[in-house]
Amino acid sequence: MNSSQPPARSPRPSASGQPPARSPQEAPPSRRTEPPHGEVAARGSAVLRAVEVMEALRAADGDAWSHQQTHASLARYLLEETYEVLEVIDDPQAHGPGALRDELGDLLFQILFHARVGQEADPAWDVDDVARSFIAKMERRNPHIFGDRRDEALEDPEDVEQIIAQWHAVKAAERRAEGAGDAPAAAAWFDGIPERLPVLQTAAKVVHRTRSDGRLEELLAAADEAAAAPDAQQWGGATARAMLDLAVRAESEDIDPESALRTLLARTRSAVVTAGDSAPSEDGPQVPHGEPSDGTLSSQDGRTA
Repeated sequence: MNSSQPPARSPRPSASGQPPARSPQEAPPSRRTEPPHGEVAARGSAVLRAVEVMEALRAADGDAWSHQQTHASLARYLLEETYEVLEVIDDPQAHGPGALRDELGDLLFQILFHARVGQEADPAWDVDDVARSFIAKMERRNPHIFGDRRDEALEDPEDVEQIIAQWHAVKAAERRAEGAGDAPAAAAWFDGIPERLPVLQTAAKVVHRTRSDGRLEELLAAADEAAAAPDAQQWGGATARAMLDLAVRAESEDIDPESALRTLLARTRSAVVTAGDSAPSEDGPQVPHGEPSDGTLSSQDGRTA
């Protein structure tokens, strides 16, 4: 397969559920990762090679572990790799100079894997469909860059607040076109936020929406009412209300409170570990039973790096 061209969409799997077999005439994907001497590879050419690598792993004569995976079975690895990327971002000094690049490569593997599994769905979709979805959304929500009348899209192209407002306006129009714009305005503050998003990040997102809507005080009043409920002491209502105030402050300073606290804890851990390494110890570190000595939680083995 020519590494300068994306691989063709694979046929659907056989009735047995196995990935389609490679035809006798079809050679295994090229292992070349560098351009011939004197040539400069086009940016993105290595991504095409990564698609070929994923194709080879999932092929009928490829990797047995890869054959068994589904979107559901891969979900835990997607989450794990995402957190490993965040770990490097939060405390880059605790990792090598190429750590972020490597961790993003592991995350890319997960995206390519899900796209490859999608080729066996009905209807089938692949990595090009994923890319097309990304391209269409970026072009649609950034008319000041991609629009036919880009010079007229914004009063001031350097005003970030206008760019953000434009993004949300286009997104709202998309929701109305999908018939999702009929809910009460206040309910829309929470719409589309993933249930598993960390709660501080969720709070900041809701605060941003209500502030943009000119109704932040309405949100805070509703929070005051919830925090004054008869059972509030049982679930920490007063503390939760104070944390919401911190989210309001963070959002006003364009700070993600979740990322800020996570970064603080990561760097505090590095400082404590460094201090502990330099201090004499008679007994050595105490490792809780059932946890590995590096402090990470033990988990089932799989294709994470």
